[in-house]
Amino acid sequence: MKKWLVYVLGIITGIVLTFVFAFCVNLFNNSGIVGLEIFEEPREDMDYSQFEVFQVLESGCALANADDSFDMTVFIIPDEKQQFYDNQKIVLKNDQCAQRVGTYRYSAKMGIEKTVPAIKIIDSVELTKSNKTIAAKNNSVKTLFDKPGDCVSRKNFEIQKVLESGDAIALEIRETVSGYVFTSDLEVLILAQKGSDFYNNQIVKAPQGKCARQIGTYKYQQYGNTKVIPIVAFQ
Repeated sequence: MKKWLVYVLGIITGIVLTFVFAFCVNLFNNSGIVGLEIFEEPREDMDYSQFEVFQVLESGCALANADDSFDMTVFIIPDEKQQFYDNQKIVLKNDQCAQRVGTYRYSAKMGIEKTVPAIKIIDSVELTKSNKTIAAKNNSVKTLFDKPGDCVSRKNFEIQKVLESGDAIALEIRETVSGYVFTSDLEVLILAQKGSDFYNNQIVKAPQGKCARQIGTYKYQQYGNTKVIPIVAFQ
């Protein structure tokens, strides 16, 4: 009788220890944050460009709404340089992306259980030695050259569309007659610079002695078709 009791107690003890060990391992892998599940390998880059923090947790992580939407919540894991605060607005730079690294489960208002993506804001990586590709919203891609290319125009440009990144799509101005602007078919992307705020129909003048030199390419979707245009800088 005692042998059977010892045997059963041994099995129960082994099961309990297994669960305790698994719980401790899971807690260690997830930085001690209850509800956080980290993938073995990072997943896709999520198609978001900005976040607004609505709650900072004791761990230093933050719950935030993505792209001004109350329907899409994410759990942001900070790096060693990031410190979040309530109502903080985070706008991703051109060379940053939100990478999905796991999931986070928590109790929202009224005790509702929610599971949301856990993300890290990281810098984009170089895909080749000769260029750098940056994934942007709407499946657009910017590829920057290591060295500037040819001059594509010495004329001025008219801004047609300002992107969320601050960059602007523009058309070359062929001529101006009686205040009316006539553009050519040359479409380019002008990168936002510090202190520059583009707006629709803005005239961007080429500085004297400089031209719009190609420094990369920009690929985006328009009416179901893929367009590739030069990225230019006045050099």
